Amino acid sequence: MTKQEQAAHINAQVRKGLVVAYNNMLAFKRYKQTPVIISRNGKVAEVQADRMPPAEDPAA
Repeated sequence: MTKQEQAAHINAQVRKGLVVAYNNMLAFKRYKQTPVIISRNGKVAEVQADRMPPAEDPAA
């Protein structure tokens, strides 16, 4: 496996992990009925978890 292939593999694994973490965070926020805190145009904003977009599957 070349270094480029190795880097691409690690990149894919990290992306998959981020999707899982994001989905787990949204599920937790829905369960606790608390807002997700984000930065929008440089300002802090609260968004309900139900209004957050779903994570895109990196395998798609």
